[in-house]
Amino acid sequence: MASTVIKGGTIVTADLTYKSDVKIEDGKIVAIGNGLDGDKTLDATGCYVMPGGIDPHTHLEMPFMGTYSSDDFESGTRAALSGGTTMVVDFALPSPGQSLLEAIQMWDNKSGRANCDYSFHMAITWWSEQVFNEMETIVRDKGINTFKHFMAYKGALMVDDDEMYSSFQRCAELGAMPLVHAENGDVVAQLQAKLMAEGNNGPEAHAYSRPPEVEGEATNRAIMIADMAGVPLYVVHTSCEQSHEAIRRARQKGKRVYGEPLIQHLTLDESEYAHADWDHAARRVMSPPFRNKQHQDSLWAGLQAGSLSVVA
Repeated sequence: MASTVIKGGTIVTADLTYKSDVKIEDGKIVAIGNGLDGDKTLDATGCYVMPGGIDPHTHLEMPFMGTYSSDDFESGTRAALSGGTTMVVDFALPSPGQSLLEAIQMWDNKSGRANCDYSFHMAITWWSEQVFNEMETIVRDKGINTFKHFMAYKGALMVDDDEMYSSFQRCAELGAMPLVHAENGDVVAQLQAKLMAEGNNGPEAHAYSRPPEVEGEATNRAIMIADMAGVPLYVVHTSCEQSHEAIRRARQKGKRVYGEPLIQHLTLDESEYAHADWDHAARRVMSPPFRNKQHQDSLWAGLQAGSLSVVA
């Protein structure tokens, strides 16, 4: 059986960084140590050797408000591999009124060109007895045990508190975990209308319509609803201190809440929206928007302290 040795690299694990060789046979690591030999040698001098990354939050070939995300499963997973990410978790998004089973079939069809491992979260974009019943099939037969809920995008993907509480209770029954996009969609809609009426429709206005308070309020509300439903909660793209503070406080009280900052929010700030090139600023529009440096510092501190759990 042919073997490969990665020599001279610096191994990085969850808790250690050290120089060593890695021996691989039949696609599996069989030894870690110094002075290892094999049929093939890869010189990793000056390089880090670490496990492949898992990106738990991607939107590949995602239909959204009349557009599609720029990457499909072929290009997106190729980009992931080039950066050392060997698995992505995408979101199957049913249209309101669409069967969850139809939606997962659509995403299965899209993913045939994937170049790396992948899995799915399922989104809950509407609520009925049909959704209640299909959630069990999604968990039991499809192996998907995470369900995303949009508290934003009023009139499109947003679910209200009544629907969210019902879905959270169903997640508790099935041993599944709810995810939330935490922004107060009602307040955002009013702020958007006000800004548009004032003629403020540039990229910077997107950030004005989604201040940290709308994220902090929604995060706190979702935490409370999850606690009443008896289910853990995963808060996607945590971007600000107000949201982090709600997660931190809940965790200090023993609640099972997990916050996920994005690499964009850790490295880019709100100055992107003031760029002289309008196209540059417009390409940075996302929800939640980029924040100021104080919020970035909060996210980095949370990752260091363990009050934030995952980077996507």
